[in-house]
Amino acid sequence: MIRQLCYLSTATSDWAEGDLARLFQSASLYNEAARVSGLLAYGGGVFFQVLEGPRDNVGAAFARICRDPRHHDLRLLQDETVASRDFGSFPLALRSFDPSAVPGIGGFIAASAIPAIVAGLGHDLTAALPRRAAAIGIQAA
Repeated sequence: MIRQLCYLSTATSDWAEGDLARLFQSASLYNEAARVSGLLAYGGGVFFQVLEGPRDNVGAAFARICRDPRHHDLRLLQDETVASRDFGSFPLALRSFDPSAVPGIGGFIAASAIPAIVAGLGHDLTAALPRRAAAIGIQAA
C-alpha cells in the first residue's frame, strides 16, 4: 500500500523561476532516493503538493517540508493509504497554478476537492478514484 499526502502552504517570500528550479532539483533528488513521487505546484505565493510512496518515507519527506522556513501556514488536506500511485514512478512533477481559481483556497478545502485541483494542473486523478474505492470496499459514483 502507498501513503498519499497532500498539503497547501504559504511562501514566506516571492519565488522567482530560478528559486523554483533549485527547489525542484533538490526535491526531485530527495524524492528519488526516498522512492517518493508526486506533484509540486506553486503560484501566487501558495504551494500545493501531493507526496506518495512508502509510509515512513512520505512521513520523513513531510517532516522535512514542515521544518522548511521558506513557507508557513501549512494545511494538511489529505493523508491516506491508497492501493497504488497516482503519479507514477517519476520523483516529482512541477506545475504552476493560480490559487485564486481554487474555490475555498483561503479557508477549508475538503479532501474530495483534490482531484479537481490536480486536474486543473494537468493531471487526472479521476481514473484512480474507482480503484481507491474498490480497495477500501465501497462503490465509486
